[in-house]
Order: sequence, then structure tokens, then C-alpha cells
Amino acid sequence: MNRWLRYRIADAIITAIAAVIALIVLVRLLPGDPLTAILGDRGADPATRAILEARWGTDRTLLQTLASFFGGVLHGDLGISLSEQRPVTTVLAERLGPTLLLGSLTLLIDFTIGLALGVWAALHPDTRRARLLGLFTLIGYAVPSFVVGTLLMWIFAVKLGWVDSGGLTDTLLASDAPASAVLVDRLKHLALPLAAMVIATIAVPLRQQRTAALETAAQPWVLAARARGVRPAAIAWRHCWRPALTPIVTLFGLWLPMLVAGAVFVEYVFNWPGMGSLLAHATFSRDFPLVIGAGLVLIAFVQLGSLLADVLYHVVDPTQRPS
Repeated sequence: MNRWLRYRIADAIITAIAAVIALIVLVRLLPGDPLTAILGDRGADPATRAILEARWGTDRTLLQTLASFFGGVLHGDLGISLSEQRPVTTVLAERLGPTLLLGSLTLLIDFTIGLALGVWAALHPDTRRARLLGLFTLIGYAVPSFVVGTLLMWIFAVKLGWVDSGGLTDTLLASDAPASAVLVDRLKHLALPLAAMVIATIAVPLRQQRTAALETAAQPWVLAARARGVRPAAIAWRHCWRPALTPIVTLFGLWLPMLVAGAVFVEYVFNWPGMGSLLAHATFSRDFPLVIGAGLVLIAFVQLGSLLADVLYHVVDPTQRPS
């Protein structure tokens, strides 16, 4: 197991390096000039432009860019954001926290409530509630997240006024406000983005778990348990849930980076200061150092999710464990 894990970690590192190189190449091929996007209509004379290009590194060749980037990574330096004139690491650190908060809560709900509902739907396939649940998952598949977010904002923030419509905190909240007031404020701002993310994503693990549980429910050991008169709840959690969990483990590994990168529209609708909205802003403003830095974080999450899925797969399915 240790040898396999070392090999898998080395493979993840090599894949991440190759992905970063491909990202830098693609960013260099993007149309548009970063300086023009930053300076706008003001422009700059050729001498000033040459100074800015040398300062921000936009005049480097591809090999020079690669060498400078990987050299900076070894020292924890991802360069300077062209649009914000701050270190990329500082900007990413500010945005990563809100995204991890939103993504981790979505992940928790998707893979607890979603999986539980999937098993329940598999064991009660012909009930009215199961059909309503199937209709809900179909809507979750079909409706884009930004439509869900806009609808939730219009109902609960604009019409009813129950929660705040955007941002992470209330700008008018006093800095010395009690912890309870801060917590309530955060929850009010988090409620709608989290609801939009869950509605837009829970259908996939729910349907995957339902399909896997249906296949498991037809296995001989489940039929034997039913013949012995085992309670339905015991059949669900002892005989169906774990054998049906193997395909979900792979989905969990893929879900981790998706929730970091896939919240672009939700973050934009609710003005949530996370990685998704940052990546969109950096791309529109041609802020290449910030695009590459955000891409590096997303690539790291992809490899981490894939590695975690492989490890969990070997834990859940003992037959797949290396000798």
C-alpha cells in the first residue's frame, strides 16, 4: 500500500506540472493584450509601455515565463496581479476561504442528505414521494445554477426580504459586533448561495446512489435478508449502502474540484468573493498571472480529489487493495 501510494503521489505531481505547463501555453495564446486591458483608453507611450512590460513580465518568451513561474512556485511567489497590483498569493488567500466554505458545505450536504435520499428512493421506487424526488432531480439536472440563484434571490431576498442578496458580510455591521450577530450575518449571506449550489448539484450524487443501490438491492444477499424478515432500515444501511458506495467514491473525488471551480455563476449572481468569480474577473481583465495562479489552485484540487478518490476506493473495496 505504501509503495502504491508513493507511486500515486508522484503521478499526481507529474500530472499537475504537465497541466500547469499546458495552462501557461493556453494563457499565452489568449487574444488580447494585458496592458491594454489594464490601461484602457489611457494608453501609454512606447517607452512607458516597455518599462511596464519589463516590470510585469509580459515581454517574456514562453520558456522565460515557464522558468520564472516554476522558480517562483518553489519560493511561494506566484507573481503580481496586473489588475490588483498585489501579490497573487495574497489575492488567492483572500478568495480561497469563502469558496472552501461554500464548497465544503455543499459537498457535505450532497454526500450526506443526497446519498441518504438516493438509498431511500431505491428501496421505495414506486411511491409518490420517490416520484416527486425523481422530478426534483430532473429539474436539478436541467436548470442552470445561475437560473436557480436568480430565482432564489428574487423570491427570498427581493420579495420576502428574509435574507441578504449578496456579498459575504454586511458592510454596515460594526467591527465590534458580538459573535452572535456576526454569525447570524454570515448565515444570512450564506443561505442563498448554498441553497443554489445544493439544488444545482445534489441531483448527481442522489441519482448515482439510487442507481447503485437499485443494483445492489437485487443481489442475493439482500433478497436473503428480506426473506429472513430483516427490517427495511437495516437492509438499507447494512446490506445496500456500503456495497453501493464504490461508484460514489469516484464521484466524490471529481466533485471536490468541481465545487471549487464550478461555482462561477453562483458566486457571480450573489457577489460571493470566491475563486470562481476571481477566475472570471481575471480572465476578462487579461490578468495572466492571476489566471495562472488560480488555475494552479484548481489543478491542485483536481489532483487532490483524484488521489483522495483512489485512496477511498481502496478503503471501501478491499479487493482492490494492492498486496
